Amino acid sequence: MKRLTALLTAVIAIGVLAGCSEKTGGNANTTAPTTGEQTGSTPTSSGSSTGLSIAKFVDKPCDLVTAAQLPKLGSVRAPETASSTIGPRCDWKGQDVIKNSTYRVAVTKDKSVEDMIANVKNSAVFTDHKVDGIRFVTYDATDASIDCRTIIEVSDTDSVTSSVSIASAERAAKKPCTESEVFAKMIVETLKG
Repeated sequence: MKRLTALLTAVIAIGVLAGCSEKTGGNANTTAPTTGEQTGSTPTSSGSSTGLSIAKFVDKPCDLVTAAQLPKLGSVRAPETASSTIGPRCDWKGQDVIKNSTYRVAVTKDKSVEDMIANVKNSAVFTDHKVDGIRFVTYDATDASIDCRTIIEVSDTDSVTSSVSIASAERAAKKPCTESEVFAKMIVETLKG
């Protein structure tokens, strides 16, 4: 019985030592992030399991906001299409630039979402999380007091980016990153059909 106890003790000790010497990747600093700090350093998506498609919207980004959703944006002008470095874009500018916020959406096809995220992950404001199983990456290069963007991962190579610029008269009531994610959720509703 003593030999069995000694053998079990040796096995447990070896297991503990092996666990202590095992090297794992990651950051030794594991403090919880505070507001405005980066979160979500590990990608939260492994691919195109969202069931979403941008196919109908690549040439028609303005269709990502339906007539029923439009009033939720507030007082905005008629949509305007434009080109951007990440793809076709649609802008809904505020009727009055002081009183009404501006909303934009860009559709990105055949461009690595991980590369897009790598380009912004060192932003002053950065969060990477899932909303109803869909990856949202929300960021701003400064303090997110006026502007914020949210990348919606549709697949490994397709995405939609929502962005919001909050008018000065609305800044007390609307926070840019919160507003960008609310806008992104509206876009996801449209993508789901």
